[in-house]
Amino acid sequence: MNLYNFIKILYGILVSTFAFVISSILLNVIGGVTPSFYMYLITVVFMFLFYYMISKSNKSKLIVAIHNLLYFIVLYCIFGKSSNLSLQMIVIIQELLLLSVEGISITRDFYRNRLKSLIIGLIIGMFFTLFESKQVTTFLYPFYILFFLTGILLLRASRAFQYKLSSSKRVKTYIFILVLSLVLFNPYIYGLAIDTLGILYEKFQWIIVKVLYIVSLLLMYPMKVIQLLFQSKNISDVSIKMTNIPYEDQKLVQSDNTFILSVIKILFFIGIVIIILYMFKFVLNRRKFKHKSKEQLFGIERESLEDYLKKKDSSIKNNWIGRKGKILEMFYDIQKETYKKNIFKKSMTASQLLNISKPYIDGDEEFKYIVDCYNETKFSSHEVSDEILNKTREKYKILKKKIKEIKKI
Repeated sequence: MNLYNFIKILYGILVSTFAFVISSILLNVIGGVTPSFYMYLITVVFMFLFYYMISKSNKSKLIVAIHNLLYFIVLYCIFGKSSNLSLQMIVIIQELLLLSVEGISITRDFYRNRLKSLIIGLIIGMFFTLFESKQVTTFLYPFYILFFLTGILLLRASRAFQYKLSSSKRVKTYIFILVLSLVLFNPYIYGLAIDTLGILYEKFQWIIVKVLYIVSLLLMYPMKVIQLLFQSKNISDVSIKMTNIPYEDQKLVQSDNTFILSVIKILFFIGIVIIILYMFKFVLNRRKFKHKSKEQLFGIERESLEDYLKKKDSSIKNNWIGRKGKILEMFYDIQKETYKKNIFKKSMTASQLLNISKPYIDGDEEFKYIVDCYNETKFSSHEVSDEILNKTREKYKILKKKIKEIKKI
């Protein structure tokens, strides 16, 4: 299965889950209809049937009529007369959402906006769950989780398709996650997992109590020591009174104990300061290593117009000199021009920008050459010769002219 068809199926399952949840809430509040997992499976199956029918014919009215009729017959055969007509609401919502996306190009922005609209619909639907039984509300929990997982997967897959990042391995991973989600988040397995976790917690909660008890015992002794150090009354006073040492000797012993306690307090505070300073040093070192990992170890840098507008930024200022700087200037100007045409999006890499621009630019020879020069200039220490700079400048002028001829998308 290619990524294009898989994205359509992902969107179909997202829409089917939304239609089932919203319809289940409304039908239960209005007519007391209890939702069923078998009803959800039938809705998903009819999603596949809808895609099959619309691929064979472009007569939308005829497809909707036949699709609804077949849905009604299947419901009648399985559930009988009761609540049969009202359940048509599920497939009607499904058809409206599926028809509205036909003929629209697959982009991450479109699916993100559509997902926002569906989430708003679910939030409004949640208001009606206040009038439902707890059993029905609990039954719908796994469908909410399945909806959000499918939505996240849809956004990732559509981005991979839009930016030409798809591969057979990536598609197989998406399919595995989707199938696993459908299996794990059906109400029966989901309910069984929750019940199993509840039983395990009841059986082993005494372990948690014992561990907490042991920890409290371990913490008790150092807390006692700290409390003892900061007591206003000196311990030496109590210990001396319980002995028969002469008064003069008691004063000497007391002064010695007071000095020892003062030394212990000073050492205690010094220890705390050392620990705090060490923690600060540890955090700063981790931040420095993290910064180094991102920019040097991985060698991946996302492109954005902020780089174009902030040429003097400390992270890239060393590159903005000589022939290298000219190459970078030309690429960022191309980036800016494609942004005006609504082709370039923030967080695209140079290679992604090249791939996404192919449908709009006749011949990508100039673009590919400039991108290759840009990547080598920015991510390597190779010197740029005058010959390469002149050739890049020529291709840059040709490419810029082609971009200016593109109508805004």
